[in-house]
Amino acid sequence: MDRVISTQLAVAAGNSKALTIVASSAFVLTGVVTTFLGPILPTLASRWALSDSQGGYFLATQFLGSILGVSISSMLLPRRGFRFSIALSYCLMAAGVGGLIVEQWRLALLGTLTFGIGLGVAIPSTNLLISTVNPEHRASALSILNFCWGLGAVLAPLALIFFARWDHARPFVPALSGFLLLSVLGLILSPDGPPHTEERPSSAGEEPPSKSFIAALGGMFFLYVAIEASVGGWIATLAQREAAGTGPGWALAPMYFWAGLLGGRGTAPIVLRRVHERTLALTSLAVACSGICILILSSHLHWINVAGVVTGWGLAAVFPITIALLSNFPMMEKQIAGPMFGLAGLGGTIMPWLVGVISTASRSLQKGLMAPLLAALLLFCLHALTNRSIGSAHKFSTQKPAGDPD
Repeated sequence: MDRVISTQLAVAAGNSKALTIVASSAFVLTGVVTTFLGPILPTLASRWALSDSQGGYFLATQFLGSILGVSISSMLLPRRGFRFSIALSYCLMAAGVGGLIVEQWRLALLGTLTFGIGLGVAIPSTNLLISTVNPEHRASALSILNFCWGLGAVLAPLALIFFARWDHARPFVPALSGFLLLSVLGLILSPDGPPHTEERPSSAGEEPPSKSFIAALGGMFFLYVAIEASVGGWIATLAQREAAGTGPGWALAPMYFWAGLLGGRGTAPIVLRRVHERTLALTSLAVACSGICILILSSHLHWINVAGVVTGWGLAAVFPITIALLSNFPMMEKQIAGPMFGLAGLGGTIMPWLVGVISTASRSLQKGLMAPLLAALLLFCLHALTNRSIGSAHKFSTQKPAGDPD
């Protein structure tokens, strides 16, 4: 009997490992899908003669879809499990991305909503899968997953440059849809993973967080994704306008931003060995504010690229620190993690759209970027004010779910 049980456990572990490998590899594509709309937006705007406010609808619609997807994943996972949920999310992404080649921009918005929903299902489901099947090595497993997402975010602009000779969207969009469908096939052929999610026990004597702290934490989620989505979504358009007539090099501007974000997250664990997490959060936000200021004042492509790296590097450690605040309160994580990620998606919905509205009204995209700068300053204040609310007994963990509801 013991031998049978051991064999069953070994098979289950092997199945989970295989599904983990497939899901982590496919997660590169979520990085591409999350971020490619920014560098492809100038091409779409030119094709349909869109104003900045109309272009902002695409960025807002993507994150609105992600909010819906997060809600769907919370209902889908307990009923159908990881493999079905993740495979369905990649089907939605493939269909939605393919919708960008239609002739009417309003129909393309429907496609954007569809792949946004796919992202909203894929990102929490994959993170939860990796966390569940790696209980003893959660941080390292999630770090690998996060690296996969960041790799996709960096590759998206490079792929668009490669396809630029054929008109950006036309060849790129079907190719991306094809890779997404291949991921679905891989997930279908992979063995079943764990049947349900893991419950975290609450600590004895743990005090619930105050309502003011929960409200501040919700503000942090909202503002962080609002800033990341605005800068990542509009930097290519800004670069294109400042580099008019100098070739397609402007399309690399988002790559510098995401490369800065990826590099910063790679070095954050090393920095945290010497610097307290709350100090790092405030310092990082100060760097991000400086980067956005450079972006607003820039009039040359070179400085826009520099600003992208600085802003990405500054934002890199902020979201992991914010996520870690949830893990310090297991009961809070269980009760309000969903709404927190919903607020994050709401920030990504509202702020990029607001940038487009301000840009159209003022006829200056750089004035529109004042909105994420003010958001970064407010986020700095929230982190500074909540430092006293975080007891010294709550130890920081660098573990974070990967893919911002970007």
